[in-house]
Amino acid sequence: MVAKLVCSVRCQNLEFPVAPMGPIRRNGLGWIAVALGFLIGFFALARFGMAWPPFGDNDPGWLLRWISYVGGAILGPLFIAATIVALRNPKRAGLILLVAMPFAVFCLAYPAAGYLVWHSDGSGWFEPPEVPTAIGLTVLFFLPIFTGLLALRRRRWTVYLFAATVLLAGFLFGLSHWSKAFLPAFAGWSSLFLLFGIFWSGTSARGWPSVLQPRSRSLSHRVAAIALTCTVVVCMDVAVTFGFSALGSSLFSGDCRGKPLFVHPESPYHAVFTARVIFVGRSIEALTRDRGLFRDRQIPGSRDPRVGDWGVGVVQERFWGLPTWSRLVLLTNFIYWKETTYFVDGSRGRGLLTRLLPIVEGGINCSRTKPVQDAMVDLRVLHESPNLTGTRLLGYVREPETFVRGLAPPSPSQFAEGVRISVTGKSGTQTVTTDGTGIYQVRGVPLGDYKLQLLIPDNKIAGYWTRDSAPATVSLTNETPVELNFDLFWNGRIEGHVRDESGKPVQAWVKLLSATGIQLPAFVQQDVLTNVDGSYQLNKIPAGRYKVMIDTSGREYRWPSEVQFYPSKSRVEDGHIFELSEGQRISGIDFNVPHLAERAVRVRVTWPNEQAAGDAYVCVAYEHTENYEPLQAKQCFMRTDPNGIAVIHVYGKSRVRVFANNLVHRDNAWTEYRSQPSESEANKMSANINLVLTSQKPWTP
Repeated sequence: MVAKLVCSVRCQNLEFPVAPMGPIRRNGLGWIAVALGFLIGFFALARFGMAWPPFGDNDPGWLLRWISYVGGAILGPLFIAATIVALRNPKRAGLILLVAMPFAVFCLAYPAAGYLVWHSDGSGWFEPPEVPTAIGLTVLFFLPIFTGLLALRRRRWTVYLFAATVLLAGFLFGLSHWSKAFLPAFAGWSSLFLLFGIFWSGTSARGWPSVLQPRSRSLSHRVAAIALTCTVVVCMDVAVTFGFSALGSSLFSGDCRGKPLFVHPESPYHAVFTARVIFVGRSIEALTRDRGLFRDRQIPGSRDPRVGDWGVGVVQERFWGLPTWSRLVLLTNFIYWKETTYFVDGSRGRGLLTRLLPIVEGGINCSRTKPVQDAMVDLRVLHESPNLTGTRLLGYVREPETFVRGLAPPSPSQFAEGVRISVTGKSGTQTVTTDGTGIYQVRGVPLGDYKLQLLIPDNKIAGYWTRDSAPATVSLTNETPVELNFDLFWNGRIEGHVRDESGKPVQAWVKLLSATGIQLPAFVQQDVLTNVDGSYQLNKIPAGRYKVMIDTSGREYRWPSEVQFYPSKSRVEDGHIFELSEGQRISGIDFNVPHLAERAVRVRVTWPNEQAAGDAYVCVAYEHTENYEPLQAKQCFMRTDPNGIAVIHVYGKSRVRVFANNLVHRDNAWTEYRSQPSESEANKMSANINLVLTSQKPWTP
C-alpha cells in the first residue's frame, strides 16, 4: 500500500488521479527545493567548519566523535553539490542523494543512537551498539526503503519483496533492545534525504522541466564554471560562518576565577590585541531570552543600539593570535560598546575554517578582555616583557568613581598618582609609589610571600569590603608577573547606637537612604545590623544627601520595632537630611526604639477553586516603607504548608498589608500569582485571614 501511494505521485501511469500542474507552479516548486537545499547545505557546511576536529582524541568514545565529525563533513557538501546538479539535471541530483544516504545517515545518526548507562560505582557514560551491530541494523533499516524505491518501477514482484522486507525488519527490530534509541535518529535523518531525493527523481520521471535549461559548453567553459562555483561556495560558507558566529554569541560563562597576567600565548588559538569597535549587534540569545541583559526595559542602557554582545572591530595593536592579513575582526561573547577600544584576551575558533578566520571570543568573566583604558597593567606587562626578566609585582590604584546603574558606555577611570604602598617580605619592608598613570611596580624581589598595605589618608578606604583594608598577601612563585590592584572609596561614615526604652543595646537593622532617590552604589554599606553593644557604622559613603532609618526587617527575626527615620520620625519626608562631604564622619546618630506588642495571625492561602496553595509565600508590608504601596514581595519570610496555612507575626500599631504570592512554572515560563492584600492596624488585625491567589503576570528574574 505504501509503494502504491508513493507510485501514485512518482510514476507516469498514476493509480490515483492527480490534478495537472502548470509549468509556472512546477518551476516555483523547483526553486523552493533549490533554496531549501542550499539553506541546509550551507548551514551544515558552516557548522562543520566551526566544529572542533577530534585530532589527537584518545579519550573513551573517540570513535563516536570521529564518526559524527565525518557525518558533518558529508552533509553540507553533499546537499550543496546535489542542489547545484539539480538545477540542470534533477534525476542525477536525486540519485546522488539516495545513493549517499545510507553512509551519510549512519555517520549522522549512529553517534546518538544509544543510552546513558549508569553503573554501580556511580559512574555513567553513553553507550551505543557495537559498530558491527550498528552496521547490521543500518542495513536492516534501509533494506525496505530501497526495496520500496525499486517497487516504484517494477511493481508486480517488488511489492511483495517490499512487504517481506518490512515484516522482516519489523520483527528483528522488535527483538532488539537498541530499537528505541536507533530508529528515531535514523528515521529523522533518512526522511531529510528521502524528501529531496524522491522529489528530484520524481520531477525527472514525470517530465518536469529542469529549473535551468541544460546547454552544451566547451571543456574550458565547464572548468571555468566549476572553478567559479567552488569560489562562490567558499565565499558563501565564510559569510554564513561569520553570521553564525555573531548570532550564536553568548554571555554565558563558566565558574571562572580571576585570570592572572600573561606574557606568552597560552595555546595556538589564544589571541591578544586591541581593537576599536565600529559596529555592534545582538545575538539570538540576547534578542529572544527574557533573562538576557538586553531584554530588561528597567535597566538603563539595555535597549541602547550602541551596545551588543558581538561587534566588528578595527585592529589597533597586535600581540599574537590574529591573521596578519586581516584588519577587521569579529568579536563575540562579551558586552561591546560602539566606538570603544578594547583590550581583547580571547580565543580563536578551533574548527577547520574558523581557525583561519578573524573571529575571536572575548570570553566574558573568563578572560582579561576589557576596555583599553582599564588594561593599563596588561599593556605595560606585554610591552615590557621582551626586555625584562625576574620577578615582578605590580598593579594600579584607582580613585573613587561615580556609580552608574545599568549598562553604560565605558568611561575613563581615574588612577591615583603618588599613592604609597608598603611591601613587606623576606628582605624587609620597602615603600613604592604609583607613577603618573597610577601604576606601582616592584621588581627583582626574592620569591616568597609579601604583604601589601596602602598608606592612604583617613578620608578614603581601600577595597570593596571592610576586611579589604587589611594588608593583602600575594605569593611570588616564579618569574611570572603577579598583579594586585587597589580600588579606593570615599570613607564617608555615619555612626551611632540603637537602644531600647531602658537604655539597653538593641540589635536591629539600620538602613541608609539617598535623600535624592538615586540608587546607592553596591560597595556602600547601606544595610548593617547593629553590634552586640547596639553600635553601628554605615561607611564607604560618597558625598551626598542621605537619611537614616531603622528598617522593618527587624520585625520578623530581630528586635520588633516601628519604622523610624532619624530623628524619631515615622514618615520618610520628615526624616533629617545629612549633607555628607567627601570622607566626612558623622557620629551620635542614635535611635531609641520601644519594644512592640506582638500579634499572631493565621493565614490561609487558596487558589480561586478553593484548593489549598501549598508552598506559597506570605508577605508583610508596613506603612511608610518602600514595599507598602507597590506591594513588592521583599518581606516574605513565611511559606504555607501543604494545607495552605502559615502563621505570621505583626507588631505594634502601624498599618500593615498582608498578601500572598506564588510562582508557577508552566509551558517553559514562570508566572507570578498574587492575592489582594488584607490591610489593617497591626494590633487590630484579624487572627485568621483568607487570601486567594487571583491576579497573574509573567515573571522575569
